[in-house]
Amino acid sequence: MELRHLRYFKVVAELQHFHNAANKLHITQPALSNQIKQLEQELNSKLFERVGRGVKLSESGELVLSSVIKILNEVELLKESVVDIESGQKGTLKIGVLQSINSLYLRSLVAEFDRNNPNISLHIEEMTNHNIEQKVARGDIDIGIGFILQKDYPEIEFERLFDENWKLILSPNHASLAQDIMMGKPHPLKAILLSEYFETRKIVDKYFTDNQIKYTNVTEVNTISSILDLVEGGTSFSILPEAFSALKAQYRLEICDLNPKLPPRTIGLLVARNRSRKKTVEKFCALVREQLSQI
Repeated sequence: MELRHLRYFKVVAELQHFHNAANKLHITQPALSNQIKQLEQELNSKLFERVGRGVKLSESGELVLSSVIKILNEVELLKESVVDIESGQKGTLKIGVLQSINSLYLRSLVAEFDRNNPNISLHIEEMTNHNIEQKVARGDIDIGIGFILQKDYPEIEFERLFDENWKLILSPNHASLAQDIMMGKPHPLKAILLSEYFETRKIVDKYFTDNQIKYTNVTEVNTISSILDLVEGGTSFSILPEAFSALKAQYRLEICDLNPKLPPRTIGLLVARNRSRKKTVEKFCALVREQLSQI
């Protein structure tokens, strides 16, 4: 059974005449009769009864017509929905973001996107950069906002948004210790760092080792807000991307340059290369470029 059988049947049922139905469908009457016969054979039932030069629906035909109308309506709705998705009017968008993007920029991005695209569902997950790369490469998410860590993902296209430098963060009460920390001298502060599965932690650990940065001990947490809370309220320090200095107004913090400097980290859009993209992907990427490329 094919959709054309159902469409032909519906037209014949509406016009109650094979010749007129064939003219409307722009096919020959024998061809139309053959199509209806195929449908009747598949349903094992006669759908029309002859009445003079016309036809009327049999009892089975009445039942079939009610179902055919529903089916064809659903098909039209499906076509309209697909058109909406392809045009970016409806659909779902899956996005993976770094913790920094989630903390600093996601609120304004989502608010603006929802204003202009109220019928698009957003599924946003904060994740490590490694997970962002993996999920973009596999097609589990549509867009990632992070940085390129691995070099073995030829299927990922990376578009630069902005570079961010790294900063030493202390409580103002301990600002005088910044130089001692940078010079590798002993001091009484603990290091507050992200857990070891974060790429940020790996970068900071290497910097500590390369520059012989000392600390009394380490406190591990899994959120940037926890780091900032603990640095502000305790005897500790951390090294974080400078984007978090935007949160300085919420915390009493001393933000210092690193000496020597860490190479800046390039934040950008990660999307699958050579894969067809939904219009919603292009819409969200355009908004991200607009809001973040000038940082």
